[in-house]
Amino acid sequence: MAYLQSEHAPNTFPALPVRVDEEVFVWFARFTDEAHVDHHLNRLQRSERWREEILPALSKRWAKAPQRLRLVPTERSILR
Repeated sequence: MAYLQSEHAPNTFPALPVRVDEEVFVWFARFTDEAHVDHHLNRLQRSERWREEILPALSKRWAKAPQRLRLVPTERSILR
């Protein structure tokens, strides 16, 4: 759905705190339900290319281990 990365610019809205001197990358994906998320993650784990090429290359760039958060739309959300 979207990806966001750090922007290194002055904070022009001081009411909103900003983390400085950090590189952050956020990726959003949407799945129809939890079963589809699990299916996707299982396919990644079984993928030789993911395990042997992509994941090691990404891991070299991480300062900290990634976090995976599963978000659920609220009752009022148009995503329901």
